[in-house]
Amino acid sequence: MPLQLTKLKLDRELPVPLARQLYVQMHQQIMQGQVVYAERLPASRDLANTLNLSRGVVVDCYEMLRIDGLVVGLGKRGTQVCYQQAAPVLAKRRRRALDLSARGNNIAQARHYEQASLLRLTPGLPDLSLFPHQQWLSLSREAWQQTQGIYQREGGLKELKLSLRNFLVQYRGIQIEDLSCLLITTCSQGALSLLANLLTDAGELAVLEQPGWTGAEGALRQAGLHLHHIPLDTEGALVPQGIRAKLAVLTPNAQYPTGAVMSMQRREAWLQYSQAHAVWLIEDDYAAEYSYQQHPTPSLLTHPNAEQVIHIGTMSKLMLPDLRLGWMVVPKCIAASVCASINTLGLQPAYSLQQQLALFIHYGYLGEHLARTRAIYNERRRLCTEYLQQHGADLLNIIPSVSGMNSLVQIKHSMDFAKLNTALKLAGFGCMLYKMRCPDTDKPDIYLVLGHALVGESSLELTLSQLLTVLRHLSGTQAT
Repeated sequence: MPLQLTKLKLDRELPVPLARQLYVQMHQQIMQGQVVYAERLPASRDLANTLNLSRGVVVDCYEMLRIDGLVVGLGKRGTQVCYQQAAPVLAKRRRRALDLSARGNNIAQARHYEQASLLRLTPGLPDLSLFPHQQWLSLSREAWQQTQGIYQREGGLKELKLSLRNFLVQYRGIQIEDLSCLLITTCSQGALSLLANLLTDAGELAVLEQPGWTGAEGALRQAGLHLHHIPLDTEGALVPQGIRAKLAVLTPNAQYPTGAVMSMQRREAWLQYSQAHAVWLIEDDYAAEYSYQQHPTPSLLTHPNAEQVIHIGTMSKLMLPDLRLGWMVVPKCIAASVCASINTLGLQPAYSLQQQLALFIHYGYLGEHLARTRAIYNERRRLCTEYLQQHGADLLNIIPSVSGMNSLVQIKHSMDFAKLNTALKLAGFGCMLYKMRCPDTDKPDIYLVLGHALVGESSLELTLSQLLTVLRHLSGTQAT
């Protein structure tokens, strides 16, 4: 089939060379089989006259096609197409279905809630305007120069491990004697996913708090685990009865989303359950540094009976959400295996980034930042609580909290969950909604998680006023 000249449309107004325009269209005809193998193209002079072009434009076009391996020059005999399409698959032959493996489907389908980071009152996000960007960036070149030529370090850079060890002692009371037990990872989500695959087999049971962080649920589902959700009471997550789980994910120092601190008696009960049934306890201490108690409760890992406790943490909420740098503290008996798995799967952050964080901690910048933001977030929490109590007490119950970057409120009036979620997003709010069933009621109540850390004092009242307006509109109530 010869070249279809009528389909060649060149536009001299475009900022694209005419030879390039001609090449793209002829390339398309050849690849689609409209110009078949061994077909001779028009002589360059003839095609130039037909399209009202200079001969050099056509020569350049043919040369680009020749470089692509689509045509070959035959001297005086002209230019011939040398590209031959593969023979089509016979219609009678069934096409083989291409799909993921069962494990791949588990990973792909284990999606979790995606936060819209630019929306107001989004929980778990720090106020980036408070971060010492200048000090952080000043360490970038120094860190990069110090890590040139480093290809792999077992479990992370030693410099960062030493800095983190001091950090964990100061802020979480965790004593790490053997640095091999402290491993650097990309984030809490990645750490949970890795541990779920290393410590369990598909089909086994894992325990999660209800309500809880949806990211943890996705990390466990991708490993093929069956999930058992446990409710909360005033002392924290209830210990399962009659259930033989393989691991449990807990947030004892600041339960998400309630912010409640697990009592010492309940911690003892969980550790006894872990020892009696050989259950791994994964302690996700995502914001221990933002405890507003005078004497914060120490980490679960500090208990003498914490042989099967794994502690994970991240810098995303303390510093920058996109930092993608965290850690885990694991028992000595599995440290080498977990470390090898991190290296095998390539789950370590860039070494220059690890060194930059090590310097940031070493020079005291992180400590100064935490002291400042803890005071500011605590004040915003207080202002948020006072405003809602004063202007929204008829609509909301404010749940007291002594830790975290979020505030939890219970909606008193009956509302449609889906409509409320849509209305909040349309109004520019990133609050998260949860349904929680109270012991004395059959119908679950709707709770709202407000990220008070993200809203500055100057705009807090306006933001909360607009939030109450949305809630009143859906509930049909008027301001009192």
